[in-house]
Amino acid sequence: MQPRILFLVMSAVSKPGTVDQLANALAPHTVLVHHDFSQTPDFSLTATNVQFVPDPRRTGWAYFGFVDGIFHSLRHALSNLQFDYLQLLSPTCLPIKPIAQFEARVTSGADAHFDCVNLLNDRDALMSVGYRAFTPELSLRHLVARRATNVYFGTSPGRRDEAGIWLRTGGGAGLPARMAGLLIQALSRPAIGRHIFGEAFHPYYGTPWFGARRDIIGGMVRLFEQPGVRDYFSRLRIAEEFLFPTMLMQLVENRGPMNHVVKRYVDAHTGCFEDGDIDMLRDCGAYFARKFPDDPAAPIRLRVLEDLVGAPSLAYPADATNLLRDKTHAPPVFGLRGSWPSPGTGAVSG
Repeated sequence: MQPRILFLVMSAVSKPGTVDQLANALAPHTVLVHHDFSQTPDFSLTATNVQFVPDPRRTGWAYFGFVDGIFHSLRHALSNLQFDYLQLLSPTCLPIKPIAQFEARVTSGADAHFDCVNLLNDRDALMSVGYRAFTPELSLRHLVARRATNVYFGTSPGRRDEAGIWLRTGGGAGLPARMAGLLIQALSRPAIGRHIFGEAFHPYYGTPWFGARRDIIGGMVRLFEQPGVRDYFSRLRIAEEFLFPTMLMQLVENRGPMNHVVKRYVDAHTGCFEDGDIDMLRDCGAYFARKFPDDPAAPIRLRVLEDLVGAPSLAYPADATNLLRDKTHAPPVFGLRGSWPSPGTGAVSG
């Protein structure tokens, strides 16, 4: 039996055409869109499989409203929608395999799919981002610990890219660096750092783009509502990178690898896939990729939809213009609508 998959898309500033293209690529499954109309008021979609989350929250990068918006959406989904599995996506994600292959993945037995790093048992993670997990962002302790992190790594250019995030490596050489490392280690102890983590709530770090079965989603909502959880994480910088993997590691016994491949970060922001990445996307084991240009006519988006997902009618909708084609491909075929609705047909707005 086909699993009921619900895709939750957190939207704020992306183009409606980008989100429409993504939603149509995920059909026939429902796409639940949490859109921040305070940032983009004029936002309507034509995809017939879209529903909007009512009363959306104010969101933004490195703003805790993003987390609140996700949990607001999860509560709405649990109360109002039938689904077996929920996958979190950004508007600039795309599937990179036919949706039938993802359906098979969902029914393979894992309770959730995500990757993460053990914050206390991974030296690079502890020294790279531990200060963010153990100190409130606007506190003096945070400022001191951040400077200690920079002292620890010094000019080391090393980095590790894994679990949808990246970590600094190297460092620790010389007395100042060793002293800085001792400070971060001290803050990792609850009695000194005065944080929420301990043996019963072990901290993890990773990307927030998870997929999980309905019962796990319910467990996440209940855990978020426990006294002190929201209050603590709301004070952290980019809290979702700690909150979601930490919660999931508490709840999930049978874990599968994350469904995403994430483009290499440039500082604190995810890079963008380009046309030269198509072979890597084809060969990787992931089912979704983040991120792509916020343009439904971007060449890499068109190639992914046609060559990897097998949906040429989404890559070349009738109302698309100025579509660039590789010389080795056949000419564009206009007039194929497939599951791309006509403007005004089945329109959904907030």
